[in-house]
Amino acid sequence: MAELHEAILLSYRKSLKRKGFREYKSPMPTYRPDIFAKRRTIGGKVKEEVVVEAEIESTLFNNHTAEQLVLMDQYLRHQKSKKIKCSGILLVPNSKAARVMANLLLSSTFPRESLIKLYFANGK
Repeated sequence: MAELHEAILLSYRKSLKRKGFREYKSPMPTYRPDIFAKRRTIGGKVKEEVVVEAEIESTLFNNHTAEQLVLMDQYLRHQKSKKIKCSGILLVPNSKAARVMANLLLSSTFPRESLIKLYFANGK
């Protein structure tokens, strides 16, 4: 299971690098995402941030996962209030079961509005 988790993270890291993002240490003391990346301007200002949490099917409905998503959502809302473009991503394997479970998790955790987007990656 850990191999699948690492495989989907690796594939997404490559796509972030192609888009000009660079990984940084997470600024959140209570939450360490799987990937925290920024894209900066030539002057060094933050242009865009990406916070990624990767989960496999067997860990989607753990309490730990729900807590991580709530902390991610709080961070995204904080950055939005500071007018910093920030994307939150829940990364899951590209399977029908994972898609359904991830959609259920996001809709039950955030019934009104979720700033977290759902992405699917192949774990080959």
